[in-house]
Amino acid sequence: MKTLGSRNLHFVTGKIRLALAFLLVLTVSLSIPAHAQEAWRLDSQLSIARLSLGSGANALEIGLARVSGDVVFDSNDPTDPSVNLEITPGDDTGAEYARMSFTSKRSVMASDGELIVTGDLSVTRIERSVTAEPNEAYAGPQYGDPVAHTDTRQIVLAFDDLRQLAAHDGTLLFSGTTSAVREDFPQLLDALTLDDWPTALVNDKKCEAPSTIGEDYSGMKCTGTEIAEVSNTEVPTGVGEGYYGFQPAVTPDRNHATIALNLRLTQMAATASVGSKAVDSAGH
Repeated sequence: MKTLGSRNLHFVTGKIRLALAFLLVLTVSLSIPAHAQEAWRLDSQLSIARLSLGSGANALEIGLARVSGDVVFDSNDPTDPSVNLEITPGDDTGAEYARMSFTSKRSVMASDGELIVTGDLSVTRIERSVTAEPNEAYAGPQYGDPVAHTDTRQIVLAFDDLRQLAAHDGTLLFSGTTSAVREDFPQLLDALTLDDWPTALVNDKKCEAPSTIGEDYSGMKCTGTEIAEVSNTEVPTGVGEGYYGFQPAVTPDRNHATIALNLRLTQMAATASVGSKAVDSAGH
């Protein structure tokens, strides 16, 4: 049987824990604008993922991806948002390509302010047969029906210090990274080693077929606004008459991968109207 003193001690300890939890949430809430505690949708035109193989000085960006989805901050606990992401190579895909999706399961804020999000990453590799028979009517390769292979593993995403987040002109910048080794997630490493990830992302892309099509067909001619490109150090290959271009300065191992997310979020209009109603009700 508990004594009166032990019950009082338990009560006081509980009060202290509640106060500390309240201070933590209050700190984050003050850092994140009030409207950021609701639903924010990723701007899929400006949110990107940088995909790398290798680690440290031997890391090499092998491609880029577009990111869509949403992040929902709970006003009762802004340190535990719901994060849902789709990572794709965009519209330009070949016979074999991959796409990824991430769904958060739980989040905690580390002592340094980083938001540690644990969730499931699903990697789907798409394979298609391809037929290319150059002739006078040739207009590019023809692809067969896709065959999908999916694997899902639990990963950890480390996002920016929540206390440093701030909205500007209705947008919120949110960055994070995750890493994996082949032993833990072979399907992810295989997906990143595909040579089909774009090395540049272009908005407002417009493509036109050449005026004449024949055996010398080299693809569509495209224009647009580039928003990102891989940032590898390159060195010339060969010298003098043997020179034939540039290649990456490092050759990474294919047993370590990193995904770096640069996300731009905008507040969902529907959420803003709900917030306004709540304020109106409180005023009455």
